[in-house]
Amino acid sequence: MSQQCAQAAKKANSILACVRTQRAFDTVPCDILVPKLERHGFDQSTPQWVRDCLGGRTQRVVVNGSMSKWRPVVTGVPQGSVLRLVLFNIFVGDTNSGTECTLSKFVNNTKLCGAVDMPEGRDAIQRDLDRLERWPQANLTKFNKASCKVLHMGWGNPKYKNTGWVENGLRAP
Repeated sequence: MSQQCAQAAKKANSILACVRTQRAFDTVPCDILVPKLERHGFDQSTPQWVRDCLGGRTQRVVVNGSMSKWRPVVTGVPQGSVLRLVLFNIFVGDTNSGTECTLSKFVNNTKLCGAVDMPEGRDAIQRDLDRLERWPQANLTKFNKASCKVLHMGWGNPKYKNTGWVENGLRAP
């Protein structure tokens, strides 16, 4: 939990919503990622290099001098590559666009926190949850609904049932 969320929970009843991107970089479409790179101010050769790197690639394996046949690469960037994390962070960098509450991101985990003592706070976190729920649809990726949880925090906060992710979306009480 972020320090800002912990401070909010000390002052008021709060909600912490945790969401996780499904299959992280494996589902990132190149045609959405490259324009995001361009908006970040990279020179023209960098987005083109990424486009070339992610699309239409093949690979083969050599073991003891014996080569396999060429096969298409089905994922964006190989596991363990530093480039994978950098590109994914650029891809999810706009998830906080327009949020009113505290949003923190770490790799494929996103946490949204806000005070819910007043109707305005509940409305703000609900707008942010709705905005966050629309983000994967607009970016052709998915949240892992099984990993999405809502935590109610704060002194005197009634013991709400943790509803997690419901089929029609995340809902703040």
